[in-house]
Amino acid sequence: MNITETIRDLFHQPFFVCFLAIITCCCFYLLKNENRETPKVTRIVFYALFAITGCIFISNAVYRITHPQVWDFTCFYLWGKVAAGGHDFYRPENLHAVYNSLNLPALDYKEFTNEIVDVGFFYPPPTILYFAPLGYLSFTAALTCWTIFNFIFIAGSIYLVYTMFFKEYKLNGLLFVSTMVFIFLPSIETVSFSQTNFILLFYLLLMKKYEDKNIAGVLLALAFFTKPYMLIFGLFFLLRKKWKIIFSFMISAAAITGLTVALFGKQPFLTYIYNNPVSRIPAKTFSENINQSLHAVLLRQNLITIDKPILYLGIVGGILVLTAIFLFFLLKRKKYDIIFVTLLLVGLLIYAGTLSYYGVLFLFIIAQFFDEKGELGFNRNWLIPLVAIIYLLTTFSVFTAICFLLMVIVFKSCWPSVTSVPYRSGELVKI
Repeated sequence: MNITETIRDLFHQPFFVCFLAIITCCCFYLLKNENRETPKVTRIVFYALFAITGCIFISNAVYRITHPQVWDFTCFYLWGKVAAGGHDFYRPENLHAVYNSLNLPALDYKEFTNEIVDVGFFYPPPTILYFAPLGYLSFTAALTCWTIFNFIFIAGSIYLVYTMFFKEYKLNGLLFVSTMVFIFLPSIETVSFSQTNFILLFYLLLMKKYEDKNIAGVLLALAFFTKPYMLIFGLFFLLRKKWKIIFSFMISAAAITGLTVALFGKQPFLTYIYNNPVSRIPAKTFSENINQSLHAVLLRQNLITIDKPILYLGIVGGILVLTAIFLFFLLKRKKYDIIFVTLLLVGLLIYAGTLSYYGVLFLFIIAQFFDEKGELGFNRNWLIPLVAIIYLLTTFSVFTAICFLLMVIVFKSCWPSVTSVPYRSGELVKI
């Protein structure tokens, strides 16, 4: 193992990640404090953290290209090949025919065959629009293009977080956001698995930025066809009676669906409805350690079974009732930012396919913790330990991090003054 791989492995060590998060936050607060001279060593450490973590983050992407893995890009590539060939991408026989003709890297594809080739495409038909272009390229070229495509969304997400929450801190704000993304384990895992979470984060940030404009409906449709659980944000606009945005979503979803029909025909839609691939997914997939949903956790603890879902449905029903009560509590107080975040966390909790790298979406919440004037703003005495705990928990259990964040959100909404930035004579006191 060379020094690069050793350093890369450090970013998977819980307390190392936690330590980096604390140091980065401390440096940021020292540099943003305008009331005293900041030691030069603070600036040097801050810049060095950005440079080193950025290099490690990019090296993960390069390593992913030069050392192909079975998961998850191979799934995307196979689905894209099937779609590009004009076949119904939900039918296992079509996946088998194309899979047997591919020249894939020499790896162990036994589990891949059972969980992907024998199952079919997982998502609603319009989602194939992401993957179909990959089918016209070789494996290496497709992986390279897909990585570049995802890095565009990574850069876009960093820029949006910066402009929405850290723009007043200029370069320091941009470097801080970038470093916090680079050291976050779900970010690293997303790159390692070539997953789509930064695409979702990008849509989520734009949806929040334009929550009162019709384009939010378009963004919701794009997010929904990226990961279906994002539909939960439709409830946000329903609660706020944003009928134009809901109409915009419906029109956009219909347009995307129409484009999919035009390109791939209606047969995939019929197969998706009448022969859904979910029924063919192996049972063990729902309880794998990488699955961090409530459903998976209860399965691993043998508290529920797949063939007898009554208890699970009862638990989910109870969660939804409590969530509805909490949402109406927030709605009366016009706590729209907290409503948005609550829906995100509840969606991740009850969605049966929530995997560990979905934690990337926590960055949307963490960024708002630093917004001192926002509903979710914390003072630094609370914020640094809070961020450290979140970064630590995500290395152990994203499910636990979801539960922890839900408790933080409830606490913040019920006792906002305890954790907020102190005020004096009606003005914000800078800390």
